[in-house]
Amino acid sequence: MTGFIAAFRTTCRRIVAAAACVVLIAGCAYSLVNGTTINQSKADQVEQGIQKIRQLNFLKPVPMVVKDRDQAEHQMEADLMRDYTDEQLHADGVAGAMVGLYPAGMDLKSESLKLMRNQVAGFYDPHSKQMVLVEGGMDMGLFGNAAEFVAQRDIGGEMVLAHEFTHALQDQHFDLDKKLDAVKNNDDRALALKCVAEGDATIAGYAYVAGRMDDTVLNALLAHLDDIAKAFASEAPGTPEGLSTPLIFQYSDGVRFVAEAYRKGGWKAVDALYNDPPLSTHDIIHSADYYTHRVAPIDVQARGYDKAMPSWKKVDDDTYGELLLRVILRRNLGANAPEVKLADRWAGDQMIILKSGSETSVIWLLAFTDSAAAARFAAAYATVLNKLNVGTPREIDTRDNAVLVVIGSPAQSVEGLGPEVWKASTIGTQPQPSSGK
Repeated sequence: MTGFIAAFRTTCRRIVAAAACVVLIAGCAYSLVNGTTINQSKADQVEQGIQKIRQLNFLKPVPMVVKDRDQAEHQMEADLMRDYTDEQLHADGVAGAMVGLYPAGMDLKSESLKLMRNQVAGFYDPHSKQMVLVEGGMDMGLFGNAAEFVAQRDIGGEMVLAHEFTHALQDQHFDLDKKLDAVKNNDDRALALKCVAEGDATIAGYAYVAGRMDDTVLNALLAHLDDIAKAFASEAPGTPEGLSTPLIFQYSDGVRFVAEAYRKGGWKAVDALYNDPPLSTHDIIHSADYYTHRVAPIDVQARGYDKAMPSWKKVDDDTYGELLLRVILRRNLGANAPEVKLADRWAGDQMIILKSGSETSVIWLLAFTDSAAAARFAAAYATVLNKLNVGTPREIDTRDNAVLVVIGSPAQSVEGLGPEVWKASTIGTQPQPSSGK
């Protein structure tokens, strides 16, 4: 599932949440969706217009359906459970709280379902190949003050539909869903690819309602990206930062990243992003590392724990990446803490989530660009873990530019576990920068 339901996941890969990028106009002469009825002539107009704006043609028709919020939630939950079990989602939520990404006791599945139920406006479903519009979904918006347009138009509905039609084009031309499936075991890499998809669709949808695509339109959109976080906070107050930040990131930093490609070579340069996508959120945050001196993340493979933990089973594995590491440090040390900048020095990581009975344990192996950054992170993160996991065993160890974090009862026997993990794990070397785009 793609679209204003942004297919994002922190520790759970297929959770979807909404970001309805719409401009609300009072006194519209028509509504694109009225109850369960779609204004087909206007929908056809949007479908034809987005092909011209985006410079891609549909290879096959895209059926449209209207669903109420309960039906839409059921479809989104079914999509989530296509790839995950309740056990995995629960363990991912517990692990996220243990490492400081989520508040303690947060139910990851229910929080995410609540978020998408309250926020979803519409989505393109790559499994059914349908465009799903949600009754009442056009009443929400993140770009409420983004621009002024001519009245007598359902600007909100048009922007949602143009955005989602762009996702359908991505599916038909670039096999986006297959590409996301290929990286589903690396959440950081998947989030970077979603930034491309959402940045592309947001720019195209905005250009459609503006009636053209040029630097003036792009600059107007970029000027209002900071409003996304404010609008989201208003639309979904109290959303945990570990959920809201990756979602907002796709529509803010994703737009900036794709806009840079567009400025370099128009839509052809944007198309090229799908064949050679960014490999991490680091690439999105520090776009020069993609466009001018690209450096791939270090490949980190945490192993050896099974030998020292025979009664534990792996439930999931994850790559948090620079963005979520930044969230963890900011949440637990404060936004202005100097240690938050250590996230810039992230180079790779892998987290293993294990269960034994009702117990959850985390083994997290991180690589940094240099040993000094690793040592500073280990010292700062030790204070975080001491506050988060009172009464729960935890250990941190460093070797050169790598840090090993163990949380849970296995940390009590880290003398036996640690050497096994260090011996069996593989941590690649920092690749040399390649030539830019």
